[in-house]
Amino acid sequence: MLNRVSPSGLKERIQVAYLSSCLPRKCGIATFTANLSKAVENYTGPGSASYLALNNNCHHDYPPRVIFEIESERLEDYYQAARVVNNSEVDVVSLQHEFGLFGGPDGIYLKVFLKHLQKPVVTTLHTVLKDPTPSQKYALTEVAVHSKEIVVMNRLAIGLLSKIYNIPRSKINYIPHGVPEKEYRLPSFYKRQLKLEERLLILTFGFLSPNKGIETMLKALPPLVKKYPQALYVVLGITHPVEKKHNGEAYRKSLEALVAKLGLSRNVAFIDAFVDDETMNCYVGAADIVVCPYHSEAQVTSGVLSTALSMGKTIISTPYLHAREALTEGRGRLVKTGDPAAMAAELLLLAKEPGTRMALAEKAYRLGRSMCWGNVSRQYFEIFRCLISTGDRKIARHQERAFPLLLRG
Repeated sequence: MLNRVSPSGLKERIQVAYLSSCLPRKCGIATFTANLSKAVENYTGPGSASYLALNNNCHHDYPPRVIFEIESERLEDYYQAARVVNNSEVDVVSLQHEFGLFGGPDGIYLKVFLKHLQKPVVTTLHTVLKDPTPSQKYALTEVAVHSKEIVVMNRLAIGLLSKIYNIPRSKINYIPHGVPEKEYRLPSFYKRQLKLEERLLILTFGFLSPNKGIETMLKALPPLVKKYPQALYVVLGITHPVEKKHNGEAYRKSLEALVAKLGLSRNVAFIDAFVDDETMNCYVGAADIVVCPYHSEAQVTSGVLSTALSMGKTIISTPYLHAREALTEGRGRLVKTGDPAAMAAELLLLAKEPGTRMALAEKAYRLGRSMCWGNVSRQYFEIFRCLISTGDRKIARHQERAFPLLLRG
Protein backbone atom coordinates (compact mmCIF):
# COMPACT_ATOMS: atom_id res chain seq x y z
CA MET A 1 0.00 0.00 0.00
CA LEU A 2 1.35 3.43 -0.92
CA ASN A 3 1.14 6.34 1.46
CA ARG A 4 -0.01 9.75 0.33
CA VAL A 5 2.40 12.58 0.90
CA SER A 6 1.26 15.81 2.50
CA PRO A 7 4.00 18.40 2.08
CA SER A 8 2.86 21.98 2.44
CA GLY A 9 2.57 24.27 -0.54
CA LEU A 10 1.89 21.64 -3.20
CA LYS A 11 -0.83 22.35 -5.72
CA GLU A 12 -1.72 18.66 -5.91
CA ARG A 13 -0.79 15.52 -4.03
CA ILE A 14 -0.72 12.91 -6.74
CA GLN A 15 0.70 9.39 -6.59
CA VAL A 16 2.17 8.39 -9.96
CA ALA A 17 3.12 4.82 -10.88
CA TYR A 18 5.59 4.52 -13.77
CA LEU A 19 5.33 1.39 -15.93
CA SER A 20 8.71 1.04 -17.59
CA SER A 21 12.06 -0.63 -17.49
CA CYS A 22 13.75 0.59 -14.30
CA LEU A 23 17.26 1.28 -13.10
CA PRO A 24 19.57 -0.46 -12.43
CA ARG A 25 18.51 -2.25 -15.64
CA LYS A 26 20.76 -0.87 -18.39
CA CYS A 27 18.18 0.68 -20.67
CA GLY A 28 17.68 4.14 -22.12
CA ILE A 29 14.00 4.17 -21.20
CA ALA A 30 14.88 3.23 -17.62
CA THR A 31 17.13 6.28 -17.45
CA PHE A 32 14.44 8.47 -19.01
CA THR A 33 11.85 7.25 -16.48
CA ALA A 34 14.17 7.84 -13.53
CA ASN A 35 14.81 11.41 -14.66
CA LEU A 36 11.14 12.10 -15.38
CA SER A 37 9.87 10.73 -12.08
CA LYS A 38 12.47 12.65 -10.09
CA ALA A 39 11.55 15.89 -11.86
CA VAL A 40 7.79 15.39 -11.45
CA GLU A 41 8.28 14.89 -7.71
CA ASN A 42 9.18 18.57 -7.52
CA TYR A 43 5.44 19.13 -8.04
CA THR A 44 3.92 16.08 -6.35
CA GLY A 45 6.27 15.79 -3.39
CA PRO A 46 8.95 13.33 -2.23
CA GLY A 47 7.86 9.71 -2.24
CA SER A 48 4.98 10.24 -4.67
CA ALA A 49 6.49 8.02 -7.39
CA SER A 50 6.37 4.23 -7.57
CA TYR A 51 7.40 1.83 -10.31
CA LEU A 52 6.20 -1.26 -12.14
CA ALA A 53 9.43 -2.72 -13.50
CA LEU A 54 9.67 -4.66 -16.77
CA ASN A 55 12.12 -7.56 -16.66
CA ASN A 56 13.48 -9.67 -19.49
CA ASN A 57 14.65 -12.86 -17.73
CA CYS A 58 17.10 -10.74 -15.75
CA HIS A 59 16.23 -9.63 -12.25
CA HIS A 60 17.80 -6.61 -10.62
CA ASP A 61 18.32 -5.17 -7.17
CA TYR A 62 15.48 -2.66 -7.40
CA PRO A 63 14.78 0.07 -4.84
CA PRO A 64 11.74 -0.29 -2.52
CA ARG A 65 9.64 1.99 -4.71
CA VAL A 66 9.34 -0.81 -7.27
CA ILE A 67 5.96 -2.16 -6.15
CA PHE A 68 5.74 -4.94 -8.74
CA GLU A 69 7.99 -6.69 -11.24
CA ILE A 70 6.59 -7.86 -14.57
CA GLU A 71 8.41 -10.65 -16.38
CA SER A 72 7.77 -9.42 -19.92
CA GLU A 73 6.82 -12.80 -21.42
CA ARG A 74 4.69 -13.96 -18.47
CA LEU A 75 1.11 -13.07 -19.36
CA GLU A 76 -0.31 -13.41 -15.86
CA ASP A 77 2.10 -10.78 -14.51
CA TYR A 78 0.30 -8.07 -16.47
CA TYR A 79 -2.99 -8.96 -14.83
CA GLN A 80 -1.40 -9.12 -11.39
CA ALA A 81 0.28 -5.75 -11.94
CA ALA A 82 -3.09 -4.18 -12.70
CA ARG A 83 -4.50 -5.63 -9.48
CA VAL A 84 -1.61 -4.20 -7.47
CA VAL A 85 -2.21 -0.72 -8.88
CA ASN A 86 -5.99 -0.96 -8.51
CA ASN A 87 -5.63 -1.76 -4.82
CA SER A 88 -3.08 0.96 -4.10
CA GLU A 89 -3.26 4.71 -3.59
CA VAL A 90 -1.88 5.30 -7.09
CA ASP A 91 -3.81 8.05 -8.85
CA VAL A 92 -2.39 7.82 -12.37
CA VAL A 93 -0.10 5.51 -14.35
CA SER A 94 2.65 6.92 -16.57
CA LEU A 95 3.29 4.26 -19.21
CA GLN A 96 6.55 4.37 -21.16
CA HIS A 97 5.84 2.50 -24.38
CA GLU A 98 8.41 0.83 -26.58
CA PHE A 99 7.45 -2.29 -28.56
CA GLY A 100 10.45 -4.30 -27.36
CA LEU A 101 9.72 -3.78 -23.65
CA PHE A 102 6.54 -5.84 -23.52
CA GLY A 103 5.78 -9.49 -24.17
CA GLY A 104 3.78 -11.15 -26.91
CA PRO A 105 3.80 -10.23 -30.60
CA ASP A 106 4.76 -6.55 -30.79
CA GLY A 107 4.11 -6.15 -27.07
CA ILE A 108 0.44 -7.12 -27.17
CA TYR A 109 0.58 -8.58 -23.62
CA LEU A 110 0.43 -4.99 -22.40
CA LYS A 111 -3.23 -5.01 -23.41
CA VAL A 112 -3.96 -7.30 -20.44
CA PHE A 113 -2.65 -4.74 -17.99
CA LEU A 114 -4.56 -1.91 -19.64
CA LYS A 115 -7.86 -3.81 -19.89
CA HIS A 116 -7.92 -4.59 -16.17
CA LEU A 117 -6.51 -1.33 -14.87
CA GLN A 118 -8.94 0.93 -13.05
CA LYS A 119 -6.73 4.02 -12.97
CA PRO A 120 -6.13 6.58 -15.75
CA VAL A 121 -3.12 6.07 -18.00
CA VAL A 122 -0.89 8.65 -19.67
CA THR A 123 1.25 6.93 -22.31
CA THR A 124 4.55 8.28 -23.62
CA LEU A 125 5.38 6.79 -27.01
CA HIS A 126 9.10 6.29 -27.54
CA THR A 127 8.55 4.84 -31.02
CA VAL A 128 5.95 5.73 -33.65
CA LEU A 129 6.37 3.70 -36.84
CA LYS A 130 5.60 5.27 -40.20
CA ASP A 131 5.10 1.88 -41.88
CA PRO A 132 3.86 -0.48 -39.16
CA THR A 133 2.93 -4.09 -39.79
CA PRO A 134 -0.74 -4.92 -39.11
CA SER A 135 0.34 -6.45 -35.79
CA GLN A 136 2.30 -3.35 -34.77
CA LYS A 137 -0.55 -1.07 -35.75
CA TYR A 138 -3.04 -3.12 -33.75
CA ALA A 139 -0.80 -3.24 -30.68
CA LEU A 140 -0.20 0.50 -30.63
CA THR A 141 -3.84 1.30 -31.34
CA GLU A 142 -4.89 -0.82 -28.35
CA VAL A 143 -2.51 1.15 -26.14
CA ALA A 144 -3.98 4.41 -27.40
CA VAL A 145 -7.58 3.28 -26.89
CA HIS A 146 -6.90 2.45 -23.23
CA SER A 147 -4.92 5.65 -22.56
CA LYS A 148 -6.51 8.88 -21.43
CA GLU A 149 -3.70 10.93 -22.96
CA ILE A 150 -0.81 10.26 -25.35
CA VAL A 151 2.55 12.04 -25.20
CA VAL A 152 4.95 12.22 -28.14
CA MET A 153 8.40 13.81 -28.17
CA ASN A 154 8.35 14.87 -31.81
CA ARG A 155 5.73 17.01 -33.53
CA LEU A 156 6.04 14.94 -36.70
CA ALA A 157 4.66 11.97 -34.74
CA ILE A 158 1.34 13.78 -34.21
CA GLY A 159 0.51 13.54 -37.89
CA LEU A 160 1.59 9.89 -38.05
CA LEU A 161 -0.65 8.93 -35.13
CA SER A 162 -3.59 10.78 -36.59
CA LYS A 163 -3.29 9.60 -40.20
CA ILE A 164 -1.95 6.06 -39.78
CA TYR A 165 -3.33 4.98 -36.40
CA ASN A 166 -6.55 7.07 -36.40
CA ILE A 167 -5.82 8.51 -32.96
CA PRO A 168 -7.68 11.79 -32.31
CA ARG A 169 -5.36 14.78 -32.30
CA SER A 170 -7.14 16.06 -29.19
CA LYS A 171 -5.66 13.10 -27.29
CA ILE A 172 -2.06 13.74 -28.37
CA ASN A 173 0.31 16.02 -26.46
CA TYR A 174 3.74 17.15 -27.60
CA ILE A 175 6.33 17.29 -24.80
CA PRO A 176 10.03 17.19 -25.74
CA HIS A 177 12.49 14.65 -24.40
CA GLY A 178 13.80 16.05 -21.12
CA VAL A 179 17.43 16.98 -20.56
CA PRO A 180 19.40 18.25 -17.56
CA GLU A 181 19.99 21.98 -17.44
CA LYS A 182 23.70 22.55 -18.02
CA GLU A 183 25.87 25.61 -18.26
CA TYR A 184 27.57 25.76 -21.64
CA ARG A 185 31.32 25.17 -21.67
CA LEU A 186 33.74 24.98 -24.58
CA PRO A 187 35.00 21.51 -25.56
CA SER A 188 38.48 22.52 -24.40
CA PHE A 189 37.27 22.56 -20.77
CA TYR A 190 36.33 18.87 -20.91
CA LYS A 191 39.23 17.86 -23.16
CA ARG A 192 41.66 18.87 -20.43
CA GLN A 193 39.96 16.41 -18.07
CA LEU A 194 40.30 13.63 -20.64
CA LYS A 195 43.84 14.68 -21.64
CA LEU A 196 42.74 15.02 -25.26
CA GLU A 197 43.59 18.70 -25.76
CA GLU A 198 45.36 18.13 -29.07
CA ARG A 199 42.68 15.97 -30.68
CA LEU A 200 39.78 16.88 -32.94
CA LEU A 201 37.22 14.80 -31.06
CA ILE A 202 34.24 13.24 -32.84
CA LEU A 203 31.76 11.24 -30.78
CA THR A 204 28.96 8.72 -31.19
CA PHE A 205 27.47 7.46 -27.93
CA GLY A 206 24.69 5.25 -26.64
CA PHE A 207 23.92 1.55 -26.97
CA LEU A 208 25.71 -0.16 -29.85
CA SER A 209 23.70 -2.10 -32.44
CA PRO A 210 23.71 -2.50 -36.25
CA ASN A 211 21.04 0.20 -36.51
CA LYS A 212 23.57 2.77 -35.25
CA GLY A 213 25.32 2.92 -38.62
CA ILE A 214 28.82 3.18 -37.15
CA GLU A 215 30.30 1.51 -40.24
CA THR A 216 29.17 4.50 -42.34
CA MET A 217 31.09 6.84 -40.07
CA LEU A 218 34.20 4.63 -40.12
CA LYS A 219 34.20 4.58 -43.93
CA ALA A 220 33.94 8.39 -43.89
CA LEU A 221 37.02 8.82 -41.71
CA PRO A 222 39.98 8.19 -44.09
CA PRO A 223 39.64 11.51 -46.02
CA LEU A 224 39.32 13.39 -42.70
CA VAL A 225 42.28 11.62 -41.10
CA LYS A 226 44.44 12.27 -44.14
CA LYS A 227 43.96 16.02 -43.74
CA TYR A 228 43.54 16.09 -39.95
CA PRO A 229 45.65 13.27 -38.47
CA GLN A 230 44.81 14.49 -34.96
CA ALA A 231 41.16 13.45 -35.47
CA LEU A 232 39.84 10.90 -32.95
CA TYR A 233 36.51 9.15 -33.33
CA VAL A 234 35.19 7.79 -30.02
CA VAL A 235 32.35 5.24 -29.93
CA LEU A 236 31.09 5.23 -26.35
CA GLY A 237 28.67 2.60 -25.05
CA ILE A 238 27.99 -1.06 -24.47
CA THR A 239 26.29 -3.33 -26.98
CA HIS A 240 22.52 -3.10 -26.70
CA PRO A 241 21.37 -5.89 -24.34
CA VAL A 242 18.89 -7.27 -26.90
CA GLU A 243 21.52 -7.29 -29.65
CA LYS A 244 24.02 -8.95 -27.32
CA LYS A 245 21.50 -11.60 -26.27
CA HIS A 246 20.85 -12.66 -29.86
CA ASN A 247 24.16 -12.00 -31.61
CA GLY A 248 26.77 -11.50 -28.92
CA GLU A 249 29.45 -8.98 -29.86
CA ALA A 250 29.40 -9.76 -33.59
CA TYR A 251 28.62 -6.17 -34.59
CA ARG A 252 31.35 -4.66 -32.41
CA LYS A 253 33.86 -7.18 -33.73
CA SER A 254 32.89 -6.35 -37.32
CA LEU A 255 33.53 -2.67 -36.58
CA GLU A 256 36.91 -3.43 -35.03
CA ALA A 257 37.81 -5.46 -38.11
CA LEU A 258 36.79 -2.54 -40.34
CA VAL A 259 38.98 -0.17 -38.31
CA ALA A 260 41.96 -2.48 -38.84
CA LYS A 261 41.21 -2.81 -42.55
CA LEU A 262 41.03 0.97 -43.01
CA GLY A 263 44.18 1.56 -40.98
CA LEU A 264 42.39 3.71 -38.40
CA SER A 265 43.66 2.16 -35.17
CA ARG A 266 45.19 5.49 -34.03
CA ASN A 267 42.03 7.43 -34.87
CA VAL A 268 39.22 5.29 -33.46
CA ALA A 269 38.56 4.32 -29.84
CA PHE A 270 35.78 2.01 -28.67
CA ILE A 271 34.82 2.52 -25.02
CA ASP A 272 32.81 -0.57 -24.10
CA ALA A 273 31.23 0.71 -20.88
CA PHE A 274 27.92 1.81 -19.40
CA VAL A 275 29.29 5.00 -17.87
CA ASP A 276 27.83 7.21 -15.17
CA ASP A 277 26.32 10.61 -15.95
CA GLU A 278 29.45 12.54 -14.99
CA THR A 279 31.65 10.53 -17.34
CA MET A 280 29.10 10.71 -20.14
CA ASN A 281 28.80 14.48 -19.78
CA CYS A 282 32.58 14.79 -19.90
CA TYR A 283 32.86 12.93 -23.20
CA VAL A 284 29.89 14.72 -24.75
CA GLY A 285 31.19 18.05 -23.53
CA ALA A 286 34.63 17.36 -25.00
CA ALA A 287 33.29 16.48 -28.44
CA ASP A 288 33.91 18.94 -31.24
CA ILE A 289 31.33 17.08 -33.31
CA VAL A 290 28.64 14.58 -32.30
CA VAL A 291 27.61 12.20 -35.07
CA CYS A 292 24.35 10.22 -35.26
CA PRO A 293 24.78 8.05 -38.39
CA TYR A 294 21.69 5.94 -37.74
CA HIS A 295 20.15 3.72 -40.41
CA SER A 296 16.49 3.89 -39.35
CA GLU A 297 14.77 7.06 -40.47
CA ALA A 298 11.63 6.22 -38.45
CA GLN A 299 13.13 7.06 -35.05
CA VAL A 300 10.91 9.77 -33.55
CA THR A 301 12.93 10.43 -30.41
CA SER A 302 16.54 10.08 -29.39
CA GLY A 303 18.03 10.57 -25.96
CA VAL A 304 21.45 10.84 -27.60
CA LEU A 305 20.36 13.72 -29.82
CA SER A 306 18.57 15.43 -26.93
CA THR A 307 21.69 15.21 -24.75
CA ALA A 308 23.86 16.63 -27.53
CA LEU A 309 21.47 19.55 -27.98
CA SER A 310 21.41 20.25 -24.25
CA MET A 311 25.20 20.56 -24.15
CA GLY A 312 25.41 22.77 -27.22
CA LYS A 313 27.12 20.38 -29.60
CA THR A 314 27.85 20.62 -33.30
CA ILE A 315 25.77 17.72 -34.65
CA ILE A 316 25.85 15.76 -37.89
CA SER A 317 23.01 13.27 -38.32
CA THR A 318 21.18 11.16 -40.80
CA PRO A 319 17.61 12.44 -41.38
CA TYR A 320 15.63 10.30 -38.95
CA LEU A 321 12.42 11.92 -37.71
CA HIS A 322 13.77 13.44 -34.51
CA ALA A 323 16.80 14.87 -36.28
CA ARG A 324 14.69 16.25 -39.14
CA GLU A 325 12.69 18.27 -36.64
CA ALA A 326 15.40 19.23 -34.14
CA LEU A 327 18.21 20.17 -36.52
CA THR A 328 16.29 22.58 -38.73
CA GLU A 329 17.00 26.33 -38.74
CA GLY A 330 20.75 25.89 -38.56
CA ARG A 331 20.90 23.75 -35.43
CA GLY A 332 22.83 20.93 -37.10
CA ARG A 333 23.65 19.20 -40.38
CA LEU A 334 21.77 16.35 -42.05
CA VAL A 335 23.44 13.87 -44.40
CA LYS A 336 22.02 11.05 -46.47
CA THR A 337 21.66 7.73 -44.68
CA GLY A 338 24.41 5.21 -45.43
CA ASP A 339 26.49 7.65 -47.50
CA PRO A 340 30.15 7.76 -46.32
CA ALA A 341 31.11 10.31 -48.99
CA ALA A 342 28.44 12.77 -47.85
CA MET A 343 29.46 12.23 -44.23
CA ALA A 344 33.14 12.79 -45.08
CA ALA A 345 32.35 16.02 -46.92
CA GLU A 346 30.45 17.40 -43.94
CA LEU A 347 33.18 16.37 -41.50
CA LEU A 348 35.87 18.05 -43.61
CA LEU A 349 33.86 21.25 -43.85
CA LEU A 350 33.22 21.48 -40.12
CA ALA A 351 36.78 20.51 -39.21
CA LYS A 352 38.01 23.39 -41.39
CA GLU A 353 35.56 25.98 -40.03
CA PRO A 354 35.46 26.24 -36.22
CA GLY A 355 33.32 29.37 -36.55
CA THR A 356 30.61 27.35 -38.31
CA ARG A 357 30.84 24.72 -35.59
CA MET A 358 30.32 27.38 -32.95
CA ALA A 359 27.31 28.86 -34.75
CA LEU A 360 25.65 25.45 -34.99
CA ALA A 361 26.43 24.69 -31.36
CA GLU A 362 24.95 27.97 -30.15
CA LYS A 363 21.65 27.33 -31.92
CA ALA A 364 21.56 23.74 -30.66
CA TYR A 365 22.10 24.94 -27.10
CA ARG A 366 19.20 27.40 -27.34
CA LEU A 367 16.85 24.58 -28.27
CA GLY A 368 18.30 22.39 -25.55
CA ARG A 369 17.45 25.02 -22.92
CA SER A 370 13.74 24.71 -23.77
CA MET A 371 13.93 20.94 -23.20
CA CYS A 372 15.14 21.05 -19.60
CA TRP A 373 13.51 18.65 -17.15
CA GLY A 374 11.97 21.53 -15.20
CA ASN A 375 9.89 22.55 -18.23
CA VAL A 376 9.15 18.98 -19.29
CA SER A 377 8.06 17.76 -15.86
CA ARG A 378 5.73 20.72 -15.40
CA GLN A 379 3.90 19.73 -18.59
CA TYR A 380 3.57 16.12 -17.46
CA PHE A 381 2.33 17.28 -14.06
CA GLU A 382 -0.35 19.44 -15.66
CA ILE A 383 -1.64 16.44 -17.62
CA PHE A 384 -1.71 14.30 -14.46
CA ARG A 385 -3.39 17.08 -12.48
CA CYS A 386 -6.08 17.66 -15.08
CA LEU A 387 -6.89 13.94 -15.25
CA ILE A 388 -7.27 13.73 -11.49
CA SER A 389 -9.38 16.89 -11.25
CA THR A 390 -11.88 15.52 -13.76
CA GLY A 391 -12.86 12.75 -11.38
CA ASP A 392 -10.62 9.83 -12.25
CA ARG A 393 -9.21 10.02 -8.72
CA LYS A 394 -12.59 8.78 -7.45
CA ILE A 395 -12.50 5.48 -9.36
CA ALA A 396 -13.28 2.72 -6.88
CA ARG A 397 -10.73 0.03 -6.21
CA HIS A 398 -11.48 -3.12 -8.11
CA GLN A 399 -10.94 -6.67 -6.86
CA GLU A 400 -11.31 -9.48 -9.40
CA ARG A 401 -12.21 -12.84 -7.93
CA ALA A 402 -10.89 -15.10 -10.68
CA PHE A 403 -8.22 -15.10 -13.33
CA PRO A 404 -9.88 -13.80 -16.53
CA LEU A 405 -9.48 -14.85 -20.14
CA LEU A 406 -6.72 -12.37 -20.62
CA LEU A 407 -6.51 -11.67 -24.32
CA ARG A 408 -10.16 -12.10 -25.26
CA GLY A 409 -11.79 -9.08 -26.83
